[in-house]
Amino acid sequence: MSKKQEYLFYAIILGLLTMTGTVAVDLFVPTIPSISSDFNIGIGSIELSLAALFIGNGIGQIIYGSISDRFGRKPVILVSLLIYFISTVGAGLSTNIEILIIWRFFQGLLMASGRILANAVARDLFERDKLARFITLIMGVGILSSLFSAPLGGFLSENFRWPTVFWCMSIYSAVTFSIFFLFYKETNNNKDYLALNISNLYQNFKIIISNKRFILNVICGGFVLGGVVSFLNSSSGILLQYYGVKPTTFGLMYSLVMLGYGVSALINQKLLDLAGSKRVMLIGSILVAFSGILMLSMNLIQFDHPLAIILPMFIYMIGFAFVWPITVSACLQPFPEKAGAASSLQGFIQNTMSAVFSGLLALTFNGTPMPLCIALLIAGILTVITCLLSNTIKQT
Repeated sequence: MSKKQEYLFYAIILGLLTMTGTVAVDLFVPTIPSISSDFNIGIGSIELSLAALFIGNGIGQIIYGSISDRFGRKPVILVSLLIYFISTVGAGLSTNIEILIIWRFFQGLLMASGRILANAVARDLFERDKLARFITLIMGVGILSSLFSAPLGGFLSENFRWPTVFWCMSIYSAVTFSIFFLFYKETNNNKDYLALNISNLYQNFKIIISNKRFILNVICGGFVLGGVVSFLNSSSGILLQYYGVKPTTFGLMYSLVMLGYGVSALINQKLLDLAGSKRVMLIGSILVAFSGILMLSMNLIQFDHPLAIILPMFIYMIGFAFVWPITVSACLQPFPEKAGAASSLQGFIQNTMSAVFSGLLALTFNGTPMPLCIALLIAGILTVITCLLSNTIKQT
């Protein structure tokens, strides 16, 4: 296998791994109204199951990196995919919201492994701007799956009962498990046999979190991710109920938003070479702040059309593609011997921030776009501020 073929191979399979999170959200979101009707409860309660997913995801982030530093990436990937499969089956068999929330929490706990382990494998293979470009690519593969998974979720919601989406998630996890079992070769060739020692783990986390570059980038990434999660959490209630679009149409609109990331991920590959990571990250942060201002303005002037949500979010995802991969790379770069632990701590902090965004939106959901507008504006402004601060830190 040539270096180019190997590069594409890892990009594709790691993209598939990150998609465990994408399909867990994208297939589910269009079904929220039908689950609400089936369980005879409000949409806000169903959205709490998304918050549970992100809480589980946040907690799960702290687990997998250090375990994979100790035992290797492959066994941890395989075990997590197997248990993820079990949790999707349990969610599909849920008979009330409480059981669904519990299974979604466990699903989030397991889906956390996808991005954490993909990032750790990427750090095994690359560093600096090469790492940022590769992470952008594998995330592009994962997010571009939304072009198919969201419309599929809408189609299934419109034509079948909601558990069908969980059967699709189960099939996906089984296929991904098979691919990694058969074709992936271990990339962690320097296992840390003290990685799970409590005192050593504490020292590793202490060293990582005391690094100014790490903490500023992890917070910046948490804010920009919070805007995306805000959209994921409230998009179905706004577009399906407030604007009255059909589930299949919702899936297509959702895909259009995610296309913003896919297109800019390709542009980002060239921009990093031309402008460098700091300038690209600043451009992205300005775009996400602008999108928050645009969405709020369009709704204040009562532009009563789904475009008032879709257009600003499309722009937001372009900015997100510029900011997010660079923050991930910047968090991992100082810790080549602790890539798993750094990836875990980064994921835990950022997903906890996202869970807060998600929970607050679920609690404040009033059937209008305004809570999302405010959340997006706050996320954008805080992204710019932390981006400016992080760009003052010298790269190491």
